[in-house]
Amino acid sequence: MEPSPETEAVINFLNDSVEGGLRKRNDVAIILELAMRADNAETFNAITLTGTGAWKVYGTLRRVRPGDEGYRLLEEEFARQLNALREHIAQLMTEASDETLRRFDDVYFGMSQGVMRNLVDLSHDLSKIKEMQR
Repeated sequence: MEPSPETEAVINFLNDSVEGGLRKRNDVAIILELAMRADNAETFNAITLTGTGAWKVYGTLRRVRPGDEGYRLLEEEFARQLNALREHIAQLMTEASDETLRRFDDVYFGMSQGVMRNLVDLSHDLSKIKEMQR
């Protein structure tokens, strides 16, 4: 899926504004493009909000050790946030091409460690977008 010139301009701005750039630049562009085409800002905002939540919980999980008080609750909350993020992204995929759908299925909707890392990286980018919205 090729992003529109408008989406590309927004992504370039975001990429330049985030220290070190976006980790999942092309995927953020696809999500933004799908939301724009569907005139669905509400779902895009839900995606950024959920991604921000997942990123914050992930940051907290990295600072505590397994067995520490509350660790299990943090793990459960992290899993809930990632599942909600997937659900919101899936809402936009109804208009995606088969190629885009297959790619997102492999990258974000599987159950491997690689998928989890991809979701964390995407959550990072979404949290940076949310910061800029404030």
